[in-house]
Amino acid sequence: MLLVVVYACCIVLITSFLSLLESSIVAINELRLVTILHRRPERKDMLQKVFRKKREHLSSIVLLSTMVSISGSTFLGALAAKEFDDLWLAAFTAILAYVMMVFAKVLPKLIAVQVADRVLVRWCGLIHWIYLLTRPVLQLALVWLHVLPTPTAVVRSGDELQSIIRHYNKKGLIGKRQRKLAEAVLTSHRRHLAELIEQPFAPNICLPFNATVESIRGILQASPCKRYIVLRDNKPSGIVLYRHLARCLVNNEGETLVNTLVRDAVNLDPEASLHEAMKALQKSGTSMILIAGDTVESTRIITAKMLYQALLRYG
Repeated sequence: MLLVVVYACCIVLITSFLSLLESSIVAINELRLVTILHRRPERKDMLQKVFRKKREHLSSIVLLSTMVSISGSTFLGALAAKEFDDLWLAAFTAILAYVMMVFAKVLPKLIAVQVADRVLVRWCGLIHWIYLLTRPVLQLALVWLHVLPTPTAVVRSGDELQSIIRHYNKKGLIGKRQRKLAEAVLTSHRRHLAELIEQPFAPNICLPFNATVESIRGILQASPCKRYIVLRDNKPSGIVLYRHLARCLVNNEGETLVNTLVRDAVNLDPEASLHEAMKALQKSGTSMILIAGDTVESTRIITAKMLYQALLRYG
């Protein structure tokens, strides 16, 4: 019986220690690591080895903890079955499960948040050795990631999403406002950019592509507006903001060329859907859309903010 108790205590202690190491690695972010390296420069090399491959070291700790828990509990169960009758075996199993949950899992994770820096400074060498020893086993386990088929993402159609919304709305799990927002986004395929064009519309002010900021000072003073369309070969090539032009004038940088301040824009048709416009902005990394008009001055400007507001507009 004494052997069973001692062996159980060893399993609990080893598992709790590994849980402490695991939680300490998770609790340390980059900012906290910089502070630790500044305070303890003598451990810099080993700590950098651990955090240079943080995910691998963390996986090795989890792997060893799992191996100890499974193999140790199996062997301990065999020993306890020889020492106790059915009633005492059930009681021993219940007590061991409670002790493992509290002292080997929960408490170490709570303590690690407060003492993570001290734990890692003291035991970073051991963590690295655990990684080196368990790396072959970990690589062998990860082989199955390449053998087993990778699940493909499931794409839901608009009709399926509509039915899901109606189902959960009846169950009361989605509020009315959230349902309307979701339905507004789902209808983005059927809505067009033309609905974002403001009426009446004031003609845009166009600036030449190769002009200097000083040469267009008169235009800025006579027609101040938030955005100007920049023309290249009499075609819109982008947008420049008034604040960027004004900053150059204030800083005596009047020789700056307008083309160095241009922000790229996506050219789309008025009949393009809101969904297509959103995908175009994400692909190009811009935040402006140009919709061609009858003349250059009648070109419409749609910003990403206006597009977001339209996507979430409902009612």
